Amino acid sequence: MLGRYKMMVISILVFGMLGLAGCGKEKPEKVYSSVIEGMAEGESYAYVERPEGGLSLLLVAEGTYSYDEETEAALTCRVYSAWDGKVQEIGTLESLGTAYPVRYDDNGLYAAGGHFVARYSMDENQKQLIAVESVNENFDEDGNASYMYLDAEDGEQVATDASQFEKIFDAYGKAEVVNFKTNG
Repeated sequence: MLGRYKMMVISILVFGMLGLAGCGKEKPEKVYSSVIEGMAEGESYAYVERPEGGLSLLLVAEGTYSYDEETEAALTCRVYSAWDGKVQEIGTLESLGTAYPVRYDDNGLYAAGGHFVARYSMDENQKQLIAVESVNENFDEDGNASYMYLDAEDGEQVATDASQFEKIFDAYGKAEVVNFKTNG
């Protein structure tokens, strides 16, 4: 009798511990379900893992296009995150032209165009998406290029050297295109 009682208690403890092992890691499908269920017809979504870990970000696009055979890309999307179970829109990403879809890598989210590129990250304190760095390429009336570089730490800098533009654009080009899927 005592042996059965011990086995039952051990079984309860083991199953309880297994159940707790899954706790603490929120599933994005559950956390963002209200946003996904409220999406308009034709909108698509994607989850993007955050480099620092934690709950993935939710990206919602009003429209997508076939970037390649396996990827539905977007030029513009709203970005959502959640704190203490409350979902909040934290910003918008906007690229210019189908050659420049929204992308991501371990360093953040990217948007670009023919003459600009920007990398974004989530600011936990402000609970918003911020531009960590960006570069705009500008031309004067004689066709000479200059570059307006913005860095979250150093502020704005103007340069005639294209190296920073090329560096960030290269990172953008190596980043993964966000693959959106239609709700449903």
